[in-house]
Amino acid sequence: MHIKIEIILELNYGIEKIKEASDFILKNISGKILLVCGEVGSGKTTLVKEICKQLKVKDQVSSPTYTLINEYNCDDGLVIHMDLYRVENKEEINNLGLFEYLDNKFIIIEWPELIMNDLDINHSILKIDFIDTDNRKINLINISS
Repeated sequence: MHIKIEIILELNYGIEKIKEASDFILKNISGKILLVCGEVGSGKTTLVKEICKQLKVKDQVSSPTYTLINEYNCDDGLVIHMDLYRVENKEEINNLGLFEYLDNKFIIIEWPELIMNDLDINHSILKIDFIDTDNRKINLINISS
């Protein structure tokens, strides 16, 4: 299998520029799977909420930390929002049916580290770094297989 890794760009933004950051992400991702990495408090869910707004999600977007998976309705079907922070191993991921969601839906996964090496389909990795209370830095990487 041939894997192509494309580093798109690094972008700094603050809360007042979050729409521009989400526009940048949506214009530059590879496919419909977005893996969102970052420390606790880095702004992952805040950015995901804006991305969902850009995708015209009709439901209220919230962190799926305890539910693990949230489904949101949008004009193009469903957006699936997952949070794997509390998942401890790959068996739990299989029990969730995570890989069954990968069909024709837009998927956003926070805390994806457990599955990052197992995805053999096109996806993008978004890394969010906390700079200070008003600023974040994102790096976007597209992976094609």
